[in-house]
Amino acid sequence: MMTLTDRLATRPDAERIRLRLGTAFIENIDSLWPQGVPEDATPEFIRDNLDGIVAVLDQMVGRDANVRRLPRRLHWLLWLLDELEETAAFDG
Repeated sequence: MMTLTDRLATRPDAERIRLRLGTAFIENIDSLWPQGVPEDATPEFIRDNLDGIVAVLDQMVGRDANVRRLPRRLHWLLWLLDELEETAAFDG
């Protein structure tokens, strides 16, 4: 199973997808840090650390190739990933 990080590396529109992910992470910042958003978790921090955030989410999503396991607060990410995959299929 390819991770999101792997798929981003092969997509011709990777930069657009990275911008989309960064925007989604900023809009859903409270769900990324449910114990409270750290003071330094600014939009700039998220953009600068997007690869690290994606890597952590890859671990959460990819633990089982058949079942995506994420806390309910992160289900928006599954919908976004599905949408991005549909876009890739349509574009390709």
